[in-house]
Amino acid sequence: MQIENKNRFYEEANQVYTMPADYFSLIKNDPQRLFEVAFKFMQHHFNNEVPRLKALKRYYLAENDIKNKPKSTAINHSTNRIASAFARYITNIRVGYFLGNDIQFKVNSDDAESLSEDLENVVNEFNRRVDEPYIEELLKKDLSIMGRAYDLVYIDKGTNNINLANVDPMTCFVVYDDEIKPQPLMGVRYYQIGILNQDLNTIYEIYTDNMIYRYHTEGGIPGNNSPTSEAILDSNEPIFFGRVPLTEYINNDERTGDWEAELDQIDALDKSISMMADFQDDFDNANIILTGKFANMTKPVYMKDDKGNVIKGKDGQPIVLESPHPDVGPHNHMWYLEPYQMNTGIGQPKQIIQPKAEYLTKQYDSTGWKTYTDFLINEIHKYTNTPNVNDPNFASNASGVAMSYKLWGSDQERKTQEALFEKGLNNRYLACITYWKNLNKIQDEKEPADLVSMLSYTFTPNLPKNDAETASLVQTLNNTGVLSKETLRELIQPITDVTADTEQQRVDEEQKAAMNKNVGYNQGSFGTGNVFKDGQPTIVEDNDEDDKS
Repeated sequence: MQIENKNRFYEEANQVYTMPADYFSLIKNDPQRLFEVAFKFMQHHFNNEVPRLKALKRYYLAENDIKNKPKSTAINHSTNRIASAFARYITNIRVGYFLGNDIQFKVNSDDAESLSEDLENVVNEFNRRVDEPYIEELLKKDLSIMGRAYDLVYIDKGTNNINLANVDPMTCFVVYDDEIKPQPLMGVRYYQIGILNQDLNTIYEIYTDNMIYRYHTEGGIPGNNSPTSEAILDSNEPIFFGRVPLTEYINNDERTGDWEAELDQIDALDKSISMMADFQDDFDNANIILTGKFANMTKPVYMKDDKGNVIKGKDGQPIVLESPHPDVGPHNHMWYLEPYQMNTGIGQPKQIIQPKAEYLTKQYDSTGWKTYTDFLINEIHKYTNTPNVNDPNFASNASGVAMSYKLWGSDQERKTQEALFEKGLNNRYLACITYWKNLNKIQDEKEPADLVSMLSYTFTPNLPKNDAETASLVQTLNNTGVLSKETLRELIQPITDVTADTEQQRVDEEQKAAMNKNVGYNQGSFGTGNVFKDGQPTIVEDNDEDDKS
């Protein structure tokens, strides 16, 4: 494969946008000047960053660069353009491994229990209403493909309810200040709307920590989200999130996707598979070489007059328009060949040529091709830390230790990605909690940042289950007495699909029911205790649905 000496993407295709905080403070309340600055970033984003994001999205959809392979100039030569879906496979594995089990939210605090309950209730209600698990999966998919993802908290029209949406990275970005730990100054979103390809408008939204500015421009090229400097201000509305409501998540410090570094290997795999397909097609359409004397010949074609009579020449013989020749046209799929006697020269014995038929094809090293293709596949799996389930060593009955080694590389990346995802979640819920405090849904003197620090997120990798091994491990640990009941319940959760908190609540309810039953028995409310209480016959009361027969 030819290796070109150039970068795949422009050097500014993945730039983090920053600007001086002092300058931003001068323009943040001026809609005209704010848009002028935002337009410069939008123009750079559209021209330099969006092409990379589109290319990565193409690979996820299996529209790889092989699709642009030029048609072969050779006559009757095949030009297959077979794109592998490797990128999609890796992303789907990563999303399932990372978020196949929903994130568990907890509130940890040494303060009043009522505060913890209020905060936990409002967060859980919000997550349920906005379908938080699905939003997280969309974010993780964008992270795996493009290396960055965005969500937006906003208020539903006519209500005080916060909603949450995943935003396409090709239509938005965040601009940060120039501090050591950058903080967002503004979020920008621009997108095209219309009725199919008619009545097109481009919408611009600029989010600061206290305002939303909305603009629009009329017209535009279908499918082209290019921003225009001459925008009309439609509205400016205050917000009460205390920060920019557009939150950016990153996949790693370089903001690259899970398989972006292996695009060359994916291209090489596509080319190898396409070349093998070309070989197979060319073999089916190969030229046949026939050696020997043909027994089946076509009839000669004679010149005829208007009445269909054969015209003869001066020598008295019919004038031949087409001499007899071997009948090897596409209509005839069977030929009869005879040995051919060839004169080799004066005084030389005649040579008999035995008839034969063979195809004219290019020899292809199928074994070498398979070795090369398998090498590429293994390299992609290795460098993306994606387990190869087709590997004969990746057995379904492998022990937990063996599986851990197979997933060791994935776990190294997962821990980093969890930390970065938590950072994004903290920013999201910081905006939400600030708004809830303004509505007095959370009544406490703590600052929103302190309340966010009370939240904890538990990520549980979605691994193949080995229930027997897990149950045996939990039983062994329970006998040692070194772990708490809550920890044991968390370990058993993959089998029961019941969270540790829910399981604890069920146990408490069962113990409470059993205690009430014992108290009633001892006080003579029912059972034999009634005999000793007043000497009357026992009346059996059904205090539990389970006691009914």
